[in-house]
Amino acid sequence: MNVVTVLSSSVGINLIGGGLILVGIILLGVTLSFWKAAVEDPEVLAPLEVMADRRFARADDTHRLALLNSVRPEGADPVVHHVSPAMLAREPISEPKRPYRDPFNHADDSVDVVENTAVIIDPLLNINQEKY
Repeated sequence: MNVVTVLSSSVGINLIGGGLILVGIILLGVTLSFWKAAVEDPEVLAPLEVMADRRFARADDTHRLALLNSVRPEGADPVVHHVSPAMLAREPISEPKRPYRDPFNHADDSVDVVENTAVIIDPLLNINQEKY
């Protein structure tokens, strides 16, 4: 190989490597600027985060009140009475398996069961069967 070829290929590799490092530094700067610009959630929304927890859904009413009051902002009145929606009621440990019920009444089905399968209705099917 020629010295010029080796030198030009190493310069190209160094330029590509330097460009990738520069792109990485720029992306790091953009990420840090986004982190600085991010706004924290207000303390008022903390009970909503607790209510989304499975622990809250499985707790009884007194424990739910304690969980809600533990995350309330300072100076806020504690929750004294909290009515939970029906969907947040205690989850059963296991639900019985429901039996399968066919939703359709088959007494009025228009298809009759043909007992004699040797009779072929379509003549084209009969021709095709004779070939095989």
